[in-house]
Amino acid sequence: MATQCPSGNSDLYGIGVRVGLYAQWVATLLVTVFDPKTESTYRIANLIIQWSIFLGLCTQSSQGDPVVGAIITQYLLFGSLSSVTGDGIKHFSHFSGIFRVVFYTAVAAYGCWFWYEGVDVMSIEGCPDIAFFSGVTIHGWFRTLGKVVSVLGLVVCVSLLFYSVYATATRFSNGLREGFERRPKVRPQVELALLVLSMALIGISIYLVEHLIMVNNVDGVGIPEIGTVGQLIPLLAGGLGCAMSIWKILVHRLFLRKRCWFLFGYHL
Repeated sequence: MATQCPSGNSDLYGIGVRVGLYAQWVATLLVTVFDPKTESTYRIANLIIQWSIFLGLCTQSSQGDPVVGAIITQYLLFGSLSSVTGDGIKHFSHFSGIFRVVFYTAVAAYGCWFWYEGVDVMSIEGCPDIAFFSGVTIHGWFRTLGKVVSVLGLVVCVSLLFYSVYATATRFSNGLREGFERRPKVRPQVELALLVLSMALIGISIYLVEHLIMVNNVDGVGIPEIGTVGQLIPLLAGGLGCAMSIWKILVHRLFLRKRCWFLFGYHL
């Protein structure tokens, strides 16, 4: 008797959710380079979407849920960098920075559970379980790698979380006003290494997610299921955000503004 494999979760990684996320990644990259004044807004929007998907992943990680779906969803959570200047990564004394560290800590904790126990709970014998290129399955060395990365990630995130609390306490001890002071206007800065890395990460993430859906024959996440509310909201949010960022860049000719280009911290 053939094994009945579970269908994919359209609300987590359906075509509408995926396209919306891809558009949001591109929009964030564009505004970070050409309109850094609105960068923080897009970062927060990304965090809200990431949190909603992650919470959905936590509720859909039990016996009977497709293990491949959990892998695909985790790839969707890390499809782009937070910044191409480093500002969104190192400023832990900002609320969005702390919010991001809390998110990564939660994802790392989930990863520890998933790779050590969740894979055994969710795996169904006879169902596809390809998790990477070249037919690499979720078992064997790939699972070992997942365990190591998750544990190291959790250690790093917890350390950064304590540092975030310390940085925030230091700022507030110097007075509340410091947190609300406007920063002096400076020419937009772009780190070329982070820019190239972000573009490569977006491209690889999109190809990997679509590749895994195809090779694992995941059904229920294609165009026929795009009409659900869970897919239309991220699709419209990501699509409109990307369209608005492109429109502003072209209409206001933001691509002509002068900016400082850096390579590994050295001004070019």
